[in-house]
Amino acid sequence: MRFAGVLSALATSGVLLLVFSLAAAPGAPGKVSAGSHPAPPSPATPQGPAAPVAPNSFHSTTSGLDLTLPEGWFARDGVEMINRRQYRYFVVGKEGTDVAPTVQGNADWTQVTSDRIRLELQAYALPGGGSPDTETQFPLGWTAAQLMPPQGEFVVKSLSFQNLLRPFTLVAHIGAQVAPSDAVELAAIVASIRPEPLPPSGEYRGWDVLGPVDLFPIGAVRHFDPIAPGVGGFYLVRGARSIFALIDHTYLFMAAIRPCAIRYDDQSRTFVCDATGDRWSRVGRQLLTETSWFNLGRHGAIVKDGVVLVGGSTSSASRVDDEETAEFPDPVIAPDLLGPRIPRTEVIARYAMITATEPMLRSAAKLVSVEALARSQFIRGAIAPVSMSAPLWVVAFSGEVRTPPGFELSGRWAVFLVDPRTGGLVNAACCEGGGDWPPGFDALPDIAGEP
Repeated sequence: MRFAGVLSALATSGVLLLVFSLAAAPGAPGKVSAGSHPAPPSPATPQGPAAPVAPNSFHSTTSGLDLTLPEGWFARDGVEMINRRQYRYFVVGKEGTDVAPTVQGNADWTQVTSDRIRLELQAYALPGGGSPDTETQFPLGWTAAQLMPPQGEFVVKSLSFQNLLRPFTLVAHIGAQVAPSDAVELAAIVASIRPEPLPPSGEYRGWDVLGPVDLFPIGAVRHFDPIAPGVGGFYLVRGARSIFALIDHTYLFMAAIRPCAIRYDDQSRTFVCDATGDRWSRVGRQLLTETSWFNLGRHGAIVKDGVVLVGGSTSSASRVDDEETAEFPDPVIAPDLLGPRIPRTEVIARYAMITATEPMLRSAAKLVSVEALARSQFIRGAIAPVSMSAPLWVVAFSGEVRTPPGFELSGRWAVFLVDPRTGGLVNAACCEGGGDWPPGFDALPDIAGEP
C-alpha cells in the first residue's frame, strides 16, 4: 500500500471492479428525507419506511457513507441487483427515490418522465479490485463527473471513486424539465459525501483495524492474529513508502504442498520457513532462488485517516515490484547462491515436511541439469528457466494428495524442483495422470554422483 499519490475522485468510463460486497442491513431498506412530504412510491422500485436520523443527514449502512440532503430531497438505502454484475447501494432524489424500471438487465430511463433528478451509488461485482494507490481523498468534486450518453430525456453523468479499496460509481440522471437549482443542489450532495468514522481498533467491514500508523515506526515487523473473518494471521511490515501485510504461511494455493508457517528472524531481517530453509525479504520477495516464483502472499493494507487497516483482499503475490532499498534504511543484501550443494538425503528430509502426499509411500531425488529437464518434457508445469546457473534437485514423493475444501483425492504423487545450493523452492507439481509416481522421473539423468 502506498502512502503517496492519493487521488481525488476519478471519472472514468471503464467498468469498475468490486473487491467485496457487504450484506444489506436486516429488514427493509431505510428511507430518509429533508422534505415535508415523501413522494409517492414508484412501482419500479418500492420504498422502505422512514428512518429516524439527524435533520438533513443520511447514512448508508450498505456502503458505509454519510451525506447531507437539501430540503425536498429523499434517500433510501439497500443493496439492489440491477443485473448479474451491477448493484445499486443507495438512491437520492428530489421529491422521491423511484428509478427507471429494469428491462433485460438495464435501467430503461426512456420510460420515466423528465421532471426527475436521481443520484445512484453503483458498483460492479467482478473479479479484481482497487489499488491502495488509487484510494480517493474526500470531498468529491462533481465538476469531475463524466458526461455519458443521454438516456431518453435525461442527461447522464458519472463520477467514480474508491473507498477502502472498493470502487464505486455515482450515476446521476438529470431530466430535461429539472430546475437548474436542482442540479446545483445535486453537486452539493456529492460534495457532502464522507466515509463513516472508523473505529479505533477491532473489526470493521471485513478489515482488521490496527490503530494509528504512528504506532509502527519504519522497519517495524509485528505479527497479528486474525480479527476480521477471512483475514488470516499476518505480519505487518512498515516501510518508508508502503505498508505490507504478509500472510504468515507460505507455499499457498498449491496442491502439492502443505503451507509452511513462517517466522521473522530479527538478525537476518528475513522471514523463514524452517522446514525448507527458504527465506523472504521484508517486502515478501523469495530470496533463495534465481526465479523468486514463490513470494509471500499479502492481504490488502491501507492507511485511512491515519489508521492502519488490513483485509479487503488476498493475493498470492507471484510478482513483487517493491524494493527493500526504497523502503528500509538497512536493506537486506542479496544472499550468496554459490554455496555448497545440499546432500540428497537432506533435501528429501526437508521437503518431506511439506509434501502433501500422505501417507508417504516412496521418496527419491535426482540432480538434473535444467537443459536435460527441458529436453525430457518431464511433467507439464514442472519447469525451470534454462538460464539458471545450476542444476536442480528434482524431489519426488508417492502418496495420496487430497485438496481442500472437501479433501477429495486429487492424485498420488508430488514433485519439487529445488535449488541445490540453498534449498529454495523453484517449482512444484502434482497429480497429473492416474499413476502413483511422477511419470518420466525414473528416466531423468542423475548427475549428483552421490548415494
